[in-house]
Amino acid sequence: MKRDYLFPIVIAMAFYLSTSADKTNGDAKSEGKPITVTMKSLSYDPKKLEVHVGDSVVWTNGSRTTHTAISDDDGKTFDTDEVEPGNSSKPVKFEKEGEFKYHCKVHGKSMSGTIIVKPAEKK
Repeated sequence: MKRDYLFPIVIAMAFYLSTSADKTNGDAKSEGKPITVTMKSLSYDPKKLEVHVGDSVVWTNGSRTTHTAISDDDGKTFDTDEVEPGNSSKPVKFEKEGEFKYHCKVHGKSMSGTIIVKPAEKK
């Protein structure tokens, strides 16, 4: 009878240890943390970014003026809308392989970048 109360405790501990081990073994990307592109005066950093299918990207405005990041297909792939200085866009998740060129609606194609999406990483 004394062992009856131990079973739920053992199960709970096993569950906790298995889920916490998953969190400590992965890097930030595998946990779903977006990859950051910084908006500068008239450029993106990095200008060319390679990601994998399923990865997300956020644009952070590190300049003193408003910027956007809109895909060159008139925003059909993505459009961050205006990102004010010091703020970040919502994450944009890339679901298919390809090369996606983009630019700032405010500053035109002189402020441009490219996202290259490769096949998903094998775990």
